[in-house]
Amino acid sequence: MEWLSNSLAQDPIVLFSSIGIVITIFILAARKAHLNYVAKMKKINEAFNPKKG
Repeated sequence: MEWLSNSLAQDPIVLFSSIGIVITIFILAARKAHLNYVAKMKKINEAFNPKKG
């Protein structure tokens, strides 16, 4: 835990902003993966249940 104390003592704004950036990148990647999954499921659903019209 000494490394954490040293990091917080130096500049906590840099530490928290870098953590925020990593979390934001993870959220964006998860959203993209979810949208790709939804598109694939829609494609599969349409293949098994074609629209009448």
